[in-house]
Amino acid sequence: MDCRDVRELADSFLAEELLTETNHEILRHLETCPGCGTDLAARRALREGVRRAFQHASDLDSRPEFLTQLRASLQNAAHHVPARRGIRFQGWWALAATVLLAAGLGLAYRGRDWMMATGALARAAVGDHRNCALQFRLAEKPISLEDAAQRYGAAYRVLETLPPNDVMTAVGPAHVLERHACVYGGRRFGHIVFEYRGERVSLLVTAAEGGLLLALPGEALPHVTSASRIDDMSVASFRASGQMVFFAGDVAQADLIALAEALAEPLYRELAGV
Repeated sequence: MDCRDVRELADSFLAEELLTETNHEILRHLETCPGCGTDLAARRALREGVRRAFQHASDLDSRPEFLTQLRASLQNAAHHVPARRGIRFQGWWALAATVLLAAGLGLAYRGRDWMMATGALARAAVGDHRNCALQFRLAEKPISLEDAAQRYGAAYRVLETLPPNDVMTAVGPAHVLERHACVYGGRRFGHIVFEYRGERVSLLVTAAEGGLLLALPGEALPHVTSASRIDDMSVASFRASGQMVFFAGDVAQADLIALAEALAEPLYRELAGV
């Protein structure tokens, strides 16, 4: 089994949908392929992040009045279907199961779209970090956050003062080196560069579009998730209303998560208000 095979089967492997023999082949490949191991870890982290986010998305819960109405409608429909005695009750449950299955499939597809969109944005965030914070190779010159706020929206104004220039995390201090707005791969980011754990680390904020806006409504708290390492960089992220917030840098994953968690709540609160 080669790398292409493993990556095509990765999601089924994580969902425990494969035959035992296939699982063993994948495990043997992972023992000798760090690249596939990293990819699998990223997929697992994203799946776990989506699962936690759905658990805390109260707006996805069925409203009591909806359940009452659904039960009454199904019972009424079952009573009006001509059937032999003993089959009517089975028909009612079959109809109810169909409705619930459709709802479940809808949530599953939305979760899949969320993972794919978040992964693409995470790769773009790492690209911006590499080509702006570490070595400047962008096609466009960065602009100030003040200019970006006037041209593109109030989210950039939040980043003028938040986070503060000096931040204390559970593992040590982080100091802001610069703040600006820049464009990488056609996507605009609010970009804050830190000196942290002896390395340059980026905080990048960009608009969450499409499925990212629809997948997880009603979040009340930021859910920091780890995407393992992308292009040899640790990545962490959370969503704040219409924005995605990424942290990227060549530091230990646990250290990056510590920085993200130190900043998540105030950033979430302020960005959610714009």
